[in-house]
Amino acid sequence: MPSCAYVIKKGVVKTYNLTSDGQEKPISFDVELETFPVGWVFGKQRSTQYFYEAFTDCSVYCIPRDELMHFVKNNPKLLFSYFDYFVGRYLNYQMRINALEQSKAADKVLHTLYFLALRFGQEIRPNLVKIILPLTQQDLANFMGLTRETTGIELKRLEKSGVITYNRQNYVVRTNKLNELLDEEYDSMRLIGTTTPSLENIA
Repeated sequence: MPSCAYVIKKGVVKTYNLTSDGQEKPISFDVELETFPVGWVFGKQRSTQYFYEAFTDCSVYCIPRDELMHFVKNNPKLLFSYFDYFVGRYLNYQMRINALEQSKAADKVLHTLYFLALRFGQEIRPNLVKIILPLTQQDLANFMGLTRETTGIELKRLEKSGVITYNRQNYVVRTNKLNELLDEEYDSMRLIGTTTPSLENIA
């Protein structure tokens, strides 16, 4: 049972579950100004469903849930901002599910990188996007439900194809090369006008 609602001031928070044999299964990553645990904060669950952990150095706001809900309900602009944000997250999660449903490991890795580039990508220059999450190969493997060995093999193939470059935890995606291997085009799938709810007035 959480003691308050958390809003990320800076850093990345990982949401994950554990299997019966102790394997970690990442669910999502939340970034600046995102709120967790969402199900409990908005009254849909009596307690948290997953575990939450700082994935990078983090600082968070801790806000009493009742105060947050009162503030949101009485601020139409903030309420719409939440609506806009959750529509964006809904579309993100559809892409995540699509990636996980790929039957071949190669397609699963490709679609997951596509999702990560859209969700966490920072454009360096045209057709070149850096994924801001510092993911190890094991993190990426856990995120897709693959072994680390299989993930490493598929990443090497994509690197040789010119789709990505990576060094340790840094991944850079060439979106024009990505488009050649996917039915969708990266630029057309970017979310338009989605805003992250700003709660700075309550902190």
